Amino acid sequence: MSKADSENSLDWLGLATIWFGGMVSVPSLFIGSTLIAGLSFTEVLLAGLVGFSVVAGFMSLESVAAVDQRRNTVELASSAFGRSGANLVLGLALGLSLLGWFGVQAAVAGASFARILKMSFAQVVPASGASLLMGLLMMLTAVFGFRHVKWLNFIGVPCKMALLAYAMVVAFQSHSWAVITQYRPAPEHRIDMLTAIGLCIGFFSVGGVVSPDYARHARTRRDAILGSVLGLLPSAMGMAACGAILAVIQQTYDIVEIYARMGMPVLALSILILAAWTTNVMNAYSSGLALNGLLHWPATRRRTATLIAGVMGSLLAASGILDHFTNFLMLLTATVPPVAGVIVCDYWLARSYRADEAQRRPWQAQGIAAWVCGVAATLLLSHPIRSIVGIVVAAAVFYLLTALQQPRGSGREWRSPSS
Repeated sequence: MSKADSENSLDWLGLATIWFGGMVSVPSLFIGSTLIAGLSFTEVLLAGLVGFSVVAGFMSLESVAAVDQRRNTVELASSAFGRSGANLVLGLALGLSLLGWFGVQAAVAGASFARILKMSFAQVVPASGASLLMGLLMMLTAVFGFRHVKWLNFIGVPCKMALLAYAMVVAFQSHSWAVITQYRPAPEHRIDMLTAIGLCIGFFSVGGVVSPDYARHARTRRDAILGSVLGLLPSAMGMAACGAILAVIQQTYDIVEIYARMGMPVLALSILILAAWTTNVMNAYSSGLALNGLLHWPATRRRTATLIAGVMGSLLAASGILDHFTNFLMLLTATVPPVAGVIVCDYWLARSYRADEAQRRPWQAQGIAAWVCGVAATLLLSHPIRSIVGIVVAAAVFYLLTALQQPRGSGREWRSPSS
């Protein structure tokens, strides 16, 4: 077996496992507990199905392009944005998003730590201070202890699964399924269905955009599509449902409070901290890489970039980003999905993908302009469907600008589906 064959030997199950592992996290429970505050349980499932299907759609299209070209996200985006443009756009959109996620996870860990101190030692510590401390510790793990992260995951991933299973068992020991099906939110807290769909799109939009980083190692197009769809939809729907169920039964939409009310609360909160920690080390590391590329720093300064990203994320946690989780998801919906609109249009619609041209040109004005228009449309439109509109606008603008620039029929040659 050649080296190329060994590197591109990920089947659909292997790819699906990667996405499943990423979805089993504390924020995945948050999306369910957030939506159930304004929707019935059936509506939560419907919103999740539509929103996550939209993500799975552009995720699959990007993944097939990644298999065809054996290139990661930045390399694919370089055709539409230019090499420097791709670093700028992805560095801003993804780097800031990862910083936000770092803040959310650090805030969860900090709030859990503060609850443990209060319950076990009668010590009252501000959640903001605890969140800042947790964020800094997580940052140091990413900066200096990344080689040992795999061992943290060996412990953390089974603990996350056990924590979820334990929560569900405890929940249904004293409640029936009818409590879930008969639940209705208070009228003043109702969420528009389209808004809920937008929140679901924003929740995993970052993962959808960077899917080529993993899918490029898939064996075939079929493996890339099946791995993306079957890795995302069942896990995302399941985690959202669990978050919604726990919120209804515990009568609170705060994940930390939900686990604090269970039996053995200190153990549950400790595992919650570990679960947030394992995910957040990757957030800090990836945001550091994005910042490194954005600033055009050499790879040797990766630790410095990770240090800066971790400090910024910790400050976000201390400032109360957890209290603005919905607003944060809407921000992701505005900035990240239009990137996918440009990449998909470049490869599938405009058929203007040029790997060699992308290497020569540092900037591609039409790609950047299309992304800006997509973000602007999302921010300016008040209708809840704006998350999908941003993708469509970005793709449409890129298509028009590309059509005006290059002669008709000069698009790329298609590779066979078996490639």
